[in-house]
Amino acid sequence: MGNDIFERALKKGALAERLSREEAYGLAETITPDRLHRLGEAALANRQQRFGRQATYVFNLQINPTNICGSGCTFCNYAASKNAPHAYVLEEPEILDQVERLRPTEVHIVGGLNQIWPFARNLELVRSLRNRYPGLHIKSFTAVEIDYFAKTTGLPESTVLDQLKAAGMDAMPGGGAEIFSDRLYREHWKNKTSPDGWVRIHQLAHSKGISTNATMLFGFGDTWNERIDHLLILRRAQDRSGGFSCFIPLPFQPGAGNFIEHGPTPLETLSVLAISRLVVDNIPHLKSYWPMTGLETGSAGLSWGADDMDGTISVEKIAHLAGATTPVGMARARMKESIHTAGFAPVERDGVFSPRGGVK
Repeated sequence: MGNDIFERALKKGALAERLSREEAYGLAETITPDRLHRLGEAALANRQQRFGRQATYVFNLQINPTNICGSGCTFCNYAASKNAPHAYVLEEPEILDQVERLRPTEVHIVGGLNQIWPFARNLELVRSLRNRYPGLHIKSFTAVEIDYFAKTTGLPESTVLDQLKAAGMDAMPGGGAEIFSDRLYREHWKNKTSPDGWVRIHQLAHSKGISTNATMLFGFGDTWNERIDHLLILRRAQDRSGGFSCFIPLPFQPGAGNFIEHGPTPLETLSVLAISRLVVDNIPHLKSYWPMTGLETGSAGLSWGADDMDGTISVEKIAHLAGATTPVGMARARMKESIHTAGFAPVERDGVFSPRGGVK
């Protein structure tokens, strides 16, 4: 019976048809070498039906104004207390000078939960960027930060989003979702936004015309059923609001001295990408996030359902403080080479996934 469900799920998934709950769980019920390769084949057929041979990337800049954060998530090697050796705080001139020097297509702003960079200061940063660079795509602040801004200012979440949008914010990143498991939430990140709160804030953003990403952190004690639960929750949320533009599975980076010694293997990461592409049929883009997967696994992910590799990421701190060994920056030429080597046609895009300059 289980094999019949798996076969049916593969056939429907390869055609980009919606899987039932039973079929979604059936994809990961039993992991064998044969099944893993067949998952990849079905996910590749699905992504080729959607995107052909094209694979996108963006010239972007990661802005993390500070890593000082009081949320106390057990899995995070990025966050620091105020007096920690690796704590830092950027000032506005440093950030603006970096943007001026690099002139990225997109900036991605994420910080910690603190009162060194409170809501008013972050809001002014967005406004300054918009005034200086009218065409810059500004993707900023996770649902966790929106929740924190609301709690620390006494403003409704709706007002926080309205003010950020008026200042020039175009979209929200997907960070802070972790995995939609109450069990793991209580154990690892109970001091910040709950899974239900994350979904609610993103749907509120969608109602205001703010597109968002979605993520899933995996490989830190989660089960395959919890991963499928996460995908199905996202699929239902997208059915309701339609505002997710991209889904990004993030393999856990254990770092030194963490509670898990090793993160997911490359093959496990690829299987998560494949199942995500087959189950989440209504979020258009699937990202193979190379700073956390590694460049080789990241480009291989294009054959396992992903259509985007994020970008040049001129500065990227979070993954590297967590222990990722990938390069901090990547030039356009290297990104194009990686996509070509994987057998796909690289397309530089903008912040809303529209091509910039066509296929290279």
